[in-house]
Amino acid sequence: MNASNRSFLRFAALAAALLCTGIAPPARAAAVPSAAQYYRDALAIMERQPIPPYLTFQTKISLHGHPPTLDDYRLRTADGRESSRELPRGKWVTGQGGGLDPTWLGVSKIVRYGLDMAQAQGTAQGSAPKSSAKVPPGLKTIAIVTAVAPHDYLITDRGPAICPNGAPGHALHFEAIRNKQRRLLTHVVIETATGRFCEMRFSVADSLVAVGVSGYLALHFGENADYWLVHDARFVIGFRSFGLQVSQLTAWIAFQNVAAPTTLPAADFAPSPSPSPARGNR
Repeated sequence: MNASNRSFLRFAALAAALLCTGIAPPARAAAVPSAAQYYRDALAIMERQPIPPYLTFQTKISLHGHPPTLDDYRLRTADGRESSRELPRGKWVTGQGGGLDPTWLGVSKIVRYGLDMAQAQGTAQGSAPKSSAKVPPGLKTIAIVTAVAPHDYLITDRGPAICPNGAPGHALHFEAIRNKQRRLLTHVVIETATGRFCEMRFSVADSLVAVGVSGYLALHFGENADYWLVHDARFVIGFRSFGLQVSQLTAWIAFQNVAAPTTLPAADFAPSPSPSPARGNR
């Protein structure tokens, strides 16, 4: 028996011994996903989150030095139609989405269009591109991943983080490299257990002649009415004049008493009647 045959027999005997004792060679560790892949995977998961046909909720908006304001909302997600009234004695006013949509439908508009809500509202949900991936029954495809352009960002991994609800997460940082007027995302935390976004942060910046505005909008997600929705938001804006900050505004928005009825009367979303002109103006 030559040397090569003896080596083969020794290898075969060792393999048989390992199998008999239940010991297998260690499997190769799976490759850690890149930061961009983390983002793409989270987008795909969010796009498949169930969206309620209707939502009712209250918003509590708090500003420094001012008493909080409460508003009632009724939202029809199919077309973004909403009715709202200021409590306690406000009248119902109906419009085409004012940006207070706590579902992924509303958030994805900010991801795709920035704060240009006029264009976002002009884009009907039905005209959004359809994903070729198979979607489980009862779930909606909101937008394909390329519509929110991960390639428009330089995405870096910030490692382990904690979600606002206390769950373990993973943080990513974003820097827009093109379409900067719309690509405002700067930071996300992805819930480790589910792969869903639990926090998203967007930059806010603008300038007028001698006044500059900069700040951020932070959205925190959580379970509400059996859906994954924005639970609360923080809006921070600083005002600068000739390079010096002169004031700062911080607003907290909480979504309260959230319910997801299976239907609401169509009359709830009918356009509000225009006020009749005063007699003296006729």
